[in-house]
Amino acid sequence: MKVNPNQTKYSYMLENNKNHMNYTALSFGDRVITYEELHDRIQKYARILTKKGIKKGDVIAVNALNTPESVFLLYALDIIGAIVVGLNPFEKKEKIKLDLEMTRPKYVITTDLSYSTVKDYEKALDFSSILYSPVESIDDIKIRFGYKVMQLLKGNFKLNRDSNLMRIINSTNADDVVLNFNSYENGDLTDIMFTGGSTGTHKGVDLSGPGLNSVIEGMKYIYDDDFFEGQTYLGNIPFGHMTYGRCILHVALTNNMNYALTLKAMPEDFYDEIVRTNAYAAVGGPPHWQSLIKKTDNGFEISDKLKKNSLTNLHLATSGGEAKKREQNNAINKALEFCGSPTVLGDGLGATEAWSVVSLNSGNLYKDDTIGVPISTLDYKLIDPLTGEEVEKGNKGLLYISGDTVMLGYHNNQEETDKVISYDENGKKWCNLGDYLQEDNGYLKYIGRQKRNHVCGVENIYPEQLEEVLNAIPEIRETVVTFVPDDELQYTPVYHISLNDEHTIDTQLLEKKIRKTVLSQFSESWLPSHINYYNEPLKRMINTKLDIGFYQNIDEENNNYKEKPKVLKK
Repeated sequence: MKVNPNQTKYSYMLENNKNHMNYTALSFGDRVITYEELHDRIQKYARILTKKGIKKGDVIAVNALNTPESVFLLYALDIIGAIVVGLNPFEKKEKIKLDLEMTRPKYVITTDLSYSTVKDYEKALDFSSILYSPVESIDDIKIRFGYKVMQLLKGNFKLNRDSNLMRIINSTNADDVVLNFNSYENGDLTDIMFTGGSTGTHKGVDLSGPGLNSVIEGMKYIYDDDFFEGQTYLGNIPFGHMTYGRCILHVALTNNMNYALTLKAMPEDFYDEIVRTNAYAAVGGPPHWQSLIKKTDNGFEISDKLKKNSLTNLHLATSGGEAKKREQNNAINKALEFCGSPTVLGDGLGATEAWSVVSLNSGNLYKDDTIGVPISTLDYKLIDPLTGEEVEKGNKGLLYISGDTVMLGYHNNQEETDKVISYDENGKKWCNLGDYLQEDNGYLKYIGRQKRNHVCGVENIYPEQLEEVLNAIPEIRETVVTFVPDDELQYTPVYHISLNDEHTIDTQLLEKKIRKTVLSQFSESWLPSHINYYNEPLKRMINTKLDIGFYQNIDEENNNYKEKPKVLKK
């Protein structure tokens, strides 16, 4: 069914759901919510929040976990036309303060679990807090009581009854409130999400709701019309503060699926949650999918916890957040096959600046060693950064995209916006995502991030390509490649290598193998000026991406290793 995406997120969802109101929309533990109940609750929340004084254009920060109440809340604010700021409930207080200072919300609606990260800023930043519990939908009285006692002991509560969301919802009579079902006007700001990734500057991204609808429309040609309908999508990716999670939530609910909410979002829980929910579709970062395998002296093998034919209903498996590693990817596909899944692990390219999905390597258009094809609602071109012109077919270039999914700009930051947004001679808006890609018969191959790309001598070094080659060496668990300044060569690579077993590996022999492996595919410019070895897995951020900035800081703390040169190049 073709639905016009140029409307609010809620109206777009409602139009897609109107003939499926008896389907299951959400499940959370033993609780099951139909689409009819979902829309009743969302509209009730919208009337009550309107009566509380929230109106179109108000900035409302939401600090949410994956529970039914969070779903009701986000879509209710969309009906009203409030601007939703996505806060990360697991973020440090100092970072939350920066988010609040940047956006200046009227209210912060937060789980009580996360209240401690915002309560010290209420008076200084002039906002009010409304709290709710992530266990509201859990029927087990002992769990709810124990949770409430724990939050009381931690000070995560407010005595004012008007500061408790569920008391407001249950005690307010708002039947007299007539919902206007906010109509979208072109250029309206509806959401502010945050980005910065592993190497960039922290920024707020201004987004429009129809942009997210456009992403959903743009994905449809990759799958059959009824691919998702009535099936279960595992709801493990945070949707309160991540565009990727928000997109998956919207995919599920606009395709009449059961979105199986879970608070168990860590890699160690991933397999069990797919099995428990009998998920038809599941998404995770590389660490989630790597939990299906284990590394041995002979490479990667299927994890002992997997049971044969336990994932026969899993028809869509997608990895996001960072590039897949080839050897691990092959092992994961063998694990999926062992578990009876008819699919292989797909991926793609995403960006907060485009509501998360730019290209998909999945469904009917899957192709090995690519990031798939761009979604149909985006235009794209690959640009030579030196000339500003499109590259010839098959050459590497920076990805520029155009379409309704593209951000409005960086929040209150015209300088950063102007760095990535440009207009062509016809007035068409383009956004430089900062990724080097290469086109191959309509499919895109990922080369690397522009910010991570450096010149050594006269050669461009793409660290993601180098990391993939190094990670294939059996002794190496994972790698981050950084760069340090060099008076003669501009920059030289530094390898940060996590070893599978530091105490049994002869690093001298390993470095000979590294040299041979690197030179089999690249020139000497790709060899390191220094290597740091680690016995533990490399540090990751809250969103599971490798923390590149952490290792860049190590380089600086070591004064760029000026007194400790390596000899691999000789």
